[in-house]
Amino acid sequence: MSETGVAGLTLNGGYGHLSRKYGLALDNLLSVDVVTADGELRHASADENADLFWAVRGGGGNFGVVTSLEYTLHEVGPDVYALFVWFHGDDTAVALDAFREWTETAPRDASVLAFTAHVPDIAEFPEKSWGEPAIAFLGSYLGDPDDAEDIFGSFRARATPITDLSGVMAYADLQSMLDEDYPDGLRYYWKSIFLEELTDDVIDLMTRYNELAPSALSTVDVWHLGDAVADVPQDATAFWHRDKPYMLNFEANWEDADDDGANVEWVREGFAEAQALSIASGRYGNFPGLNEDPAKLLYGENYDRLVDVKTKYDPNNLFQSNTNVPPRPTGA
Repeated sequence: MSETGVAGLTLNGGYGHLSRKYGLALDNLLSVDVVTADGELRHASADENADLFWAVRGGGGNFGVVTSLEYTLHEVGPDVYALFVWFHGDDTAVALDAFREWTETAPRDASVLAFTAHVPDIAEFPEKSWGEPAIAFLGSYLGDPDDAEDIFGSFRARATPITDLSGVMAYADLQSMLDEDYPDGLRYYWKSIFLEELTDDVIDLMTRYNELAPSALSTVDVWHLGDAVADVPQDATAFWHRDKPYMLNFEANWEDADDDGANVEWVREGFAEAQALSIASGRYGNFPGLNEDPAKLLYGENYDRLVDVKTKYDPNNLFQSNTNVPPRPTGA
């Protein structure tokens, strides 16, 4: 979504259409300015306050208020090929199997997000399909658009689309095409877990919980990761779960506060099933639920080093309204 704040996106990771080619948003940081708990403005980079620079790249808002960010930029587009194709829910298993096979050989300049959903009741979709379960794929190809059919053809080979909105568009338009689906005032509760494989159990879980969703606005997403993200060593930044090829996200979106309980429970029940799978682990800081899970699940073996940095720059834990890394007690 184009209105996502750049600082929060970056400090907790930052996945997007470009991640498999250029890495996480935080991997493209050159420097930051941070107001730390003592009120000082510190510049942090590989050469200055390097420990703080390491920590904010994945450690979120635990260490101060980041007031500016300097990035490496990459030339993209301005036009790219966008994949946006929807299939009926009955085709979820075969469509996700095609997606799973595609991810095994996908080029770095192509990315796809798969999600189970319900067909929106808008003119772009056949009226007879409105409200029915669906499986959809949103992605992009940064290379020659003439090659896009070769890149994405397998997605259309197993089943007949409900609708296919794919085509060449400005990259900026691709970045904003879902904005209307996530307006201010809607209610949200999202939680993610990383996957070593996209197994049949995961596909079954996505199918079942899509059908059980109390809100037709909710989705269950699987992100294809890896490549440039995984090229960076796990201890090079605070972001730990680089080695995982997939991420599963339960995304509850609903309108009425009276439905809070049902929608939060839907996420938590599905997430509990996912967490019980042997191929699932970790958390992602930008989809944190209500920050109810231990920070160690985000940071893995980087956690103790983060505690050291926290203790140095925020010994009284001023910044704690996030997935909190507490400092060591005084004298410990």
